[in-house]
Amino acid sequence: MALVRSGFVEIPPGARPGFDHADVYLDGQGSRLYLAHTGADRVDVIDCSAGVYLRSLPDHPGVAGVLIDSSADLLFTSDRGADRVGIYQCSDETLMARVDVGAHPNGLAFDPVRGRLFCFNLGEPLGRDCTASVVDIGRRQVVATLGLTGRPRWAAYDPATDQVYVNIADPAQILAIDAGMAVIERAIDVPAAGPHGLWVHDGRLFCAADGAALVVLDRDSGAVETTMHLPGVPDVIMHDAALGHLYIAIGDPGVICVADTTRMCLLGTTPTEPGAHTLALDPRQHAVYAFLPTTSRAAVYLDR
Repeated sequence: MALVRSGFVEIPPGARPGFDHADVYLDGQGSRLYLAHTGADRVDVIDCSAGVYLRSLPDHPGVAGVLIDSSADLLFTSDRGADRVGIYQCSDETLMARVDVGAHPNGLAFDPVRGRLFCFNLGEPLGRDCTASVVDIGRRQVVATLGLTGRPRWAAYDPATDQVYVNIADPAQILAIDAGMAVIERAIDVPAAGPHGLWVHDGRLFCAADGAALVVLDRDSGAVETTMHLPGVPDVIMHDAALGHLYIAIGDPGVICVADTTRMCLLGTTPTEPGAHTLALDPRQHAVYAFLPTTSRAAVYLDR
């Protein structure tokens, strides 16, 4: 099984190449994709239905993270070059606030119950004194700061446990944070170097690690259920719950791996472009977007 490429979306290049995290906003009108264009210090907007670039949201220095909660009509950015997060009303792209956080913000997770954004900061210098900033969206300010055990990668909020999970590169761990108390409850060891991409689904933690592995752990016990070898160092992962497929972006050699999250096996590998380490998913169309830094475009793949 392989993804089928349906086309490309041209993206105006920035001063330097480089894309990072992206997410998709879903409403009654369709789907819009928002992409952290790190090399251009902006967030690019793509119309998923029409397959065209629309516009950009400017003034996001070194933007690394984009996270959307369609139900809450919110778009968040982590502006690594400005040590702040951006908060938008996503439906009309109104900038609601910019909030100063810790040094070099990266991963994001949103707790919709309390209206809190968890922003994971890489520290200064990078990898030292790493923190998590807890931002109250209503008050538009940081209400708590947590010290972390190491450099954070991506994160996710799990409504079933009311916890935020975050990958730590070294030591290789996933931290479980009580969202209400804003305290670290436990650390789950990952038997692979450099946990990076993270997804929570059906009581499992899917962790894509620099050690060329997808590690699947039981969310509650921390037990390793399976490990799948990957053909390179992974970065972003996203899950299509309707299909039961997990997509894993690998920048070198430039591929997307597809894993079946029911049978717990790899289904196939699709070439993209060297350096394409990040992707996004439109679940309505079962479309996967791979962002190609060399040619400054998005490749669109369909999974049926």
